[in-house]
Amino acid sequence: MLLPALFAFAAQVASPTPTVDLPLPVQHETFSAEGLQAFRSGSNNEYLIAAPTEIRSVGFWWQGELNDAQVQLIDVHGGSSPLYPIIEAHDLSAEHAGAVGPAGDSVVAALTHHYDGASYAIRLVLPNLTELEELSIVWLPWDENFTPKPEVKNPPQAPAGYPKPSVYSRSSWSADPPQCSSGYCTVTHIALHHTAGASEYNSPNWSTSAGNVLAIQAYHMYTRGWCDIGYNYLIDVHGYIFEGRAGGDDVRGAHDGFNCGSMGVAMMGYFHTPYNQTLTTAMKNSFCELGAWKCDQKNINPLGSAWYSGYGGSMNTIYGHRNVSSTACPGDLAYNQLPSLRQDIDDKLSGGGGGTEIILDNGLAIFSGNWNTGTSSSDKYGSNYRWASTNTNYALAYWRPNIPSAGTYKIYYWWPQGSNRNPNTKVGWRINGSTTTTTVNQQNNGGKWNLVTTKWLPKGTKSLIGMDNSGTGTWVVVADAIRLVKQ
Repeated sequence: MLLPALFAFAAQVASPTPTVDLPLPVQHETFSAEGLQAFRSGSNNEYLIAAPTEIRSVGFWWQGELNDAQVQLIDVHGGSSPLYPIIEAHDLSAEHAGAVGPAGDSVVAALTHHYDGASYAIRLVLPNLTELEELSIVWLPWDENFTPKPEVKNPPQAPAGYPKPSVYSRSSWSADPPQCSSGYCTVTHIALHHTAGASEYNSPNWSTSAGNVLAIQAYHMYTRGWCDIGYNYLIDVHGYIFEGRAGGDDVRGAHDGFNCGSMGVAMMGYFHTPYNQTLTTAMKNSFCELGAWKCDQKNINPLGSAWYSGYGGSMNTIYGHRNVSSTACPGDLAYNQLPSLRQDIDDKLSGGGGGTEIILDNGLAIFSGNWNTGTSSSDKYGSNYRWASTNTNYALAYWRPNIPSAGTYKIYYWWPQGSNRNPNTKVGWRINGSTTTTTVNQQNNGGKWNLVTTKWLPKGTKSLIGMDNSGTGTWVVVADAIRLVKQ
């Protein structure tokens, strides 16, 4: 047990006035490197500091360098948490989050939690203090009255599309209301983060994880001065999905410094050296279920890239925090899973429908401009085909296929061969509002299916596939049939 003098110190810790109403009565105390020497205990590297109240979690921010530091929470029963390294949480760095809140432009670490009852002190291991200017300790209290409500879930979405997985609502973890009005940006991307809280990976059950989410909300609001928790969703080691930022679909979070158009999903743990925690199967499954729902809802290609409005550039539609910021987040061992996570989401959207074939003859196409009907070519598809001359008024033909399930499709064109065909026939496809074109030589490979491209197509009738009569010289462009084959 600690010396009684430490409790006398605890009474001296001031409770600063927060800039927002916090869900927990957070307090902090700042020490210079020299001031920490008064709390040296045992070896030269260990420092014992009493908390101002019974605590559940502790966090840190600092100026200067804090290398190889560790923290351990000591509980009222004489037990203690494991020793956890104190490492910067890049999601909370001033570079990405802005130099606001009590932490200002300091380096901020993630929270460390203890689950075996209230703690009343911490043991710090600080082997290198020569470059540390000051260290602030953030205390989050133990709330014996905190009772999460696991029965409160957001039910799965009605079967109008890929179902939304069960998500534990904000009320289930006793979230406080946000301290600002919600901003909205249509989601086009999904960001993978980690909370950088290694102790969260050791959460024994749902109830403990719910308490961790509440602590993260308070920590985000306190250290950075945000009006709410930064992430849109959080996923714990057991695969439970928690609703984060208030406001529902398309609400803008605070997670990568850009945010507009991105849904931030944080894995609760530290997936990088020195912890090297790994995504559990349950975590990956939950992320992919959440991703498949959002991709289906917003017609997002999980294997592609698109304009990320907040970032101001093109980005993988499912990306890691480090893709848009100078950070290790979401950690190597999570980031390296992104290719398989993207593919798993695409597979879920495909619904096991590989091999699905859609053939649309020219009778199902939409034509504008001057098109003629031909029947003379023996290698045509079906009973006829349509043709238009180049170097005349513009003529367009396109199909609007009804895609039964989103996924990757091979796109084939059929044309009857002839020496008068345009060797540079422009064909194209419009997917999610973005048009891509290429050219094919209709003088070659007539009378069969010609693979032109492979594209991810969203479910429904929003994709257009066709051709036009643009080109120099006097040629004939043929619109006969298209074929889509799901992979």
